[in-house]
Amino acid sequence: MEIIRTASPVPANPDDGVALVAIGDIHGRFDLLVRILPTIAKIIPETCKRVDLVLLGDIIDRGDAAIEILDLICEGINDWNIIPIMGNHEQLLLRVLNADISSYRLQWALWRGNGGISTLENLNIKLPPIAQTPICEHRNALVNALGQHRIDQLTGFVSHYRSGNILCVHAGIDPALSLSDNFAAAKLSTHPKHYAWIREEFLDHSGPYEDGVFIVHGHTVIPGPVLHPHRIGLDTGACLYGILSGALFYKSEMTVFQVSED
Repeated sequence: MEIIRTASPVPANPDDGVALVAIGDIHGRFDLLVRILPTIAKIIPETCKRVDLVLLGDIIDRGDAAIEILDLICEGINDWNIIPIMGNHEQLLLRVLNADISSYRLQWALWRGNGGISTLENLNIKLPPIAQTPICEHRNALVNALGQHRIDQLTGFVSHYRSGNILCVHAGIDPALSLSDNFAAAKLSTHPKHYAWIREEFLDHSGPYEDGVFIVHGHTVIPGPVLHPHRIGLDTGACLYGILSGALFYKSEMTVFQVSED
């Protein structure tokens, strides 16, 4: 099923001529991503000069086709400018790949236990048992399965994306810090208020935010999307509920759209 809501005024305006499209957490649901792309194409304004397609993080894990999504991003979608944001699930995988010998097994368990097993199954490989395998050998097997090009791709996911006064980020920001301090945090930081992980401190803050930004985010599953005065969350549970949502911003108007399983 496809739903496209009527465009409505919002205090959010991307750069001149840009149609900014943000999609919530996909979590390996390649089927829903493929279904939502024609929906987006229907609502792209003819007068826009560029389409920025922002993927709000957590592209991988839990669903069964994360690799297909990564490869589609690499191939390109129409002539759109694709901006993948770093989510906590991408971060979990990168922590495994960058862990030292002493922490590798812990990072492996954290990623695998938080949905990474689905991505492993998607790779269609069987890694040697970690308890019986030297760390270097185990990591090399994972690297070979993923391919260096995909690892480089994941490493290149950005912390945030800004266009006009619209700020796209995976989980949110710590309102107690400046925007620059929020995004100065190390990409793989384990801090609970990191932009890939934060919840309550951000969600409980009513705004406004520094520089008048309007924040578009994912990470926290909601039955919406629900519009707040200074933000909107677009994670509607692609894996939990089979609903993938997004929003298009153009000239101070927002159009919300969704696709769901038949």
